[in-house]
Formats: sequence, structure tokens, C-alpha cells
Amino acid sequence: MLFIEALNRTSTKPTDRRILSRGKSRLFISSKDSVALSSAANQVKEIHVDANIKEPLTASSSIFANLLEHVLHYLIQSNLKVYSPEELELDQKDWQLFLQVPPIGMNDNAPKAGYGAPAIKNHPPAKQLIFHIPVKPAYGLATEMTLLMSPHKGSPEVPSFFYNLPKETRLAPLNTPYSPDFIEQQLTHYHILLDQDGEADQLSALYAQVNQSKLLEIGLPTAIRGLRIWKVRNKVLTPVILGDEKIGLIFIGHHKPIDSSIISEQERARQARKLYTKA
Repeated sequence: MLFIEALNRTSTKPTDRRILSRGKSRLFISSKDSVALSSAANQVKEIHVDANIKEPLTASSSIFANLLEHVLHYLIQSNLKVYSPEELELDQKDWQLFLQVPPIGMNDNAPKAGYGAPAIKNHPPAKQLIFHIPVKPAYGLATEMTLLMSPHKGSPEVPSFFYNLPKETRLAPLNTPYSPDFIEQQLTHYHILLDQDGEADQLSALYAQVNQSKLLEIGLPTAIRGLRIWKVRNKVLTPVILGDEKIGLIFIGHHKPIDSSIISEQERARQARKLYTKA
């Protein structure tokens, strides 16, 4: 992820600090011989990310992307780079990605809908993780930023670090080329949701568009295949990073997602033929 030059000092820092807290979850109940649908099911909707519907990649969005990259390096123990579409030479091409927004508020402690007896758990419930990251300007003192990461409990499997890591972790400083005044104007608290419900090749629609030298023939770590990171704000999820087995990690946080219900039937049918469904 490139650091974008800061052209102005428009204040984006909130006047109040939101308290990091665990959101309340709505329970859903099922029995052995019946299936009950989660009340969160009606939250699921399909969106698409369009190449032409975006905001400029700013210094502020670059700092956010590099914060995410910094945390992923720590969690995955890998120096994988988070690319922007601009770095992959996708900014002058037409492309679309279709995603399902996961429901939020699911409770991992509640019984899962199904016909079998519930599985015996050998680990404590997954917890939210808080990362404290000193962000260093080109000179002067660092500003501490906080990233709250929640697990998506509807994913096939919640990553082990949500069980094994301490609730709060202080990471190494993140170096930036920006002035102290600009860093102090930025948001200091972010909440993201980590979801691994995507397909390993969820960026396959971009394979023909991307600079071929960026495609990797050797598989990337399984931890990023199908990875989706969503920015959480007022219970609204916006996709910011997608992981793929060939492209790796791509930042799309400056692309505005569009409700797929407005897409033409012809386009939906064309995309449907590309879908890989699991029985």
C-alpha cells in the first residue's frame, strides 16, 4: 500500500471518543429435530464494488490501509503487502466484484441451527481483539491509534488467534512520511470485522485485468484465502480488504459498495454463471 501525499489538513478527528465495547448479540434457538433461522438472516444482502464508483485514494485512507496491513503482518506472521487497485493498474479498467454482506450480532455461544447434537467445545468463546499502534510521523512524537477487531462468528471457522491472543496487544510503531499535525488530525479509533467466508479465488474477476506480473503461481498462505475485512460503523459493514490465492491482499476501502438489487437482470445472470456454489 502506497503512502499518498497529504494535500490538505482537513480535520477528520472526531470530537468524542467512542468507548470500545462488546456489542450485544441476539440469540436464536434450535432443537435437534427442527431448524430455526437466525434473526440476523434478514441482514444478509448482496453488494457489488465497481471500478468507476470510488473516491480518490487519499493520505487518510492510506494510513487506514497501512494500519490494517500492520496488524495482518502480526497476526499472519508474514510480510504480505496490501495492494491498492491503483498499484495493480486496475484504476483505468472496468471491473466489478460481487459480495455478500455478513450479518452482525451473531452469538457464538448460542446453539447452531441443525439436526445434530451440538458439538462439544474445547475452547473459550472467541473474543474481540484490541490493537494499540503508535503511528510515527516523519518527525516528532507518535500518535496512538486503536484498532478493534471482531470475529465474524458465522464464518466456517473463526481463526485461532481470536482464542489465543490476549484481549489487548501493543504493536510496534508504524512509520509514516506525514507531518505530526496531519497525523493528529486523523481518526484514532477503528472497528473492523474479520470474515473468512469468501472463496479462495474471490478476485478471479480481476485476473484478466490485473498486471500479470502481480499474479502469483505459488499459493499464498491459507490465512488470507477468502479473507474479507469489513469496516464497522453504526452497525453498517463496508468492505475494505479482500484476500485471494493469486492476487493476495487488495484494499478497496475507497470504493463505494452498491446494493446489487439495482443491477440489471442481464448483468446478474452473467455474474451468476461465474459463481461457485458448495453443496
